[in-house]
Parts: sequence; C-alpha cells; structure tokens
Amino acid sequence: MKKLYLLLFSVYLLFCLDSCKQSNEFELKGELSGFTSDMILVVFDDPEARLDTIYPRDGKFIYTFTPDTLNLFRLVNDSGKSIPIFADKGWKVSMKGSFTHPDIKGDGPNEEYQEFRKSIQTLADPAQIRQQAETFIQNHPQSYASAYILWQYFSQTKNPDLSLIASLAEPLTGKVKDCRVLNEVLQKLPDKEKSNPTYLNYISIKKRDGEYLSWSSSNQKEYSLLNFWASWDTESLTRKDSLYSLCQNSLKKDFRVINFSLDYQKEEWLKETEKDSEQWIELCDYKGWDNPILSQLQVRNLPFNVLIDRNRKILGYNLHGKELKEKLEALTAEEKKQK
Repeated sequence: MKKLYLLLFSVYLLFCLDSCKQSNEFELKGELSGFTSDMILVVFDDPEARLDTIYPRDGKFIYTFTPDTLNLFRLVNDSGKSIPIFADKGWKVSMKGSFTHPDIKGDGPNEEYQEFRKSIQTLADPAQIRQQAETFIQNHPQSYASAYILWQYFSQTKNPDLSLIASLAEPLTGKVKDCRVLNEVLQKLPDKEKSNPTYLNYISIKKRDGEYLSWSSSNQKEYSLLNFWASWDTESLTRKDSLYSLCQNSLKKDFRVINFSLDYQKEEWLKETEKDSEQWIELCDYKGWDNPILSQLQVRNLPFNVLIDRNRKILGYNLHGKELKEKLEALTAEEKKQK
C-alpha cells in the first residue's frame, strides 16, 4: 500500500510540474492560406538577438517556448516580408489569413498592433503612414507595440528625424523603453536629443540562475536597488553584505536588490554570491567596467548604487543603511496616500 501511495504521489507531482510548465508556455498557432514555403524564419529582437525556424505543414503550425520575460520576434518568409509577434509567459496568439495580410488575435499588444496594421493597409503615401504611426505611439505610451512602431517607421529610414524620435519616445513608460529595439535607437541619439536621463537604460543580462533579468514580470518588486560591486573591492563587499541583511529583515514586500558585479572571472564572482530569489538577484557579464549602463550612470568608483521604481525611474543614488531604509519607507508611505 505504501508503494502505491508513493507511485500516486509521484504521478501527481509530474502532473503539477507539467501543468506549471504549460501555464508559463507561450503559444503561437498559425493557419496561413496560400502559404507554400517550407520554412518560416523566426528572428528574435528582444531581449536578445537569436534565430529559430518554423516548418509549417500546409500552412499550419504551432510554435511554443517558455519566455523568461517579454519577447519580441518577427516571422520572416522567403520573400523577406515580416510579421512582429509579442510573447510573454502564458500568452496565446493565433494567426490566420495570408502572410501579407494576417489576422492576428491574442494576448498582450498583438491585437493593438493588428489594429495599427489594418489602419495603414489602404494608405499609399509614406507621409500618411508615418502620421498614423505617430498617432498610435502618442495614444499608446504603455504599449510595447509603440516601441516597435517607433523603430520600424521612424528609425529605419534613410534620414531619421532624431528630434521627432526623441519627442515620441519621451512619454513612453519605463517598461516600454526597456525594449531592446527602442533602447538601441535611443542610444544613438545625440546628447541634446536624448530623453531626460531620469530613467535607467535597458539591461539584458542573465542572472545567477541562468534566466534573464525581468523588468515586466507580475511579481516584480515596486523598488529596485541596482548595486555595483566586485569581489576584488573590499568596501563594496561590505556594503553588499549589509544590503543582504536589510533584505532579510525588512521591506520584503516592496524591495529587491540587483547586484551587478564588475568581475571578469566567473569563479571569483560565484564565491561572493547568494542564490537568486525574488528579492536578491546576482548579475555579471564578465566585462568589468565595459558596460553601457556604467557610462550612463557615470560610475567611476565602487561601491555605487542607484534606486529605481518598477518603471526604472531613478529615485536616488548611493543610499545605504538607515538612509536607504528611510527613503524606501517614505516612498511606500507616499504611494499608499495616492491610492
């Protein structure tokens, strides 16, 4: 009887694990009419650039994967035409019709982008298309579709209007500005055209557990402290230990620490790290000082930290101990008043 219970319990665990995997899985179901090609190229633009392939049968296919955070990829056919798709954990998207004029339905901003595509189908004048694109971006500052449209219709031109790009990007929320395609555009703007540097630029680095750092998950903390340190810097190690103590003893609900190491060697980094959790995250790209985020923040010495909200708005620099705790308590109290 005991063996039977163990067997049933094992089956139950496997069922739970499979259900959890399926709930986090993104699914794109396609049914394309008149599609004769043997292959569709999948070009990922965000959070990293990579390639994949889909092999449809009679125009039908199901494409699945489990994203760590929001992904943007394009389906590209053999003639070079592309269809952008937005993917995140648990989202379901369907695509029917022809590859040139698909009917896309599903979660996230996919239907918003579909409506934009329909609004420009009958327009032949590039100026009218750009005007429609501009209107969409202004009306959807919280949509990831706006980031892609800004990149597609205003950046990928022969002579991009940098002032217009900057003005269109300014009202977009911090999460939208996280998009890799948009961040690359903004990095190329001259200093005088860049948006107000009150937001931290995009970071796409794997954590200690192998998953990418997420800025858009449902369980993300309200406030994040990006803490720069290195195993070879004694003072930054001491500050890091004090932050770990703060995380364990207070503000667990609204606060997380993202520890960005400037180490070059993985072994040296791992010796001084803790296991990743929702509140304590370890990052390292093994490039030392050679990272754009250090240039944006003008980091010259360690230790160094910056406090940001969930939209990556910068709230303070080099906060430690009592000062950091009081700052977080004040922010939390102010937020409660506004609700």
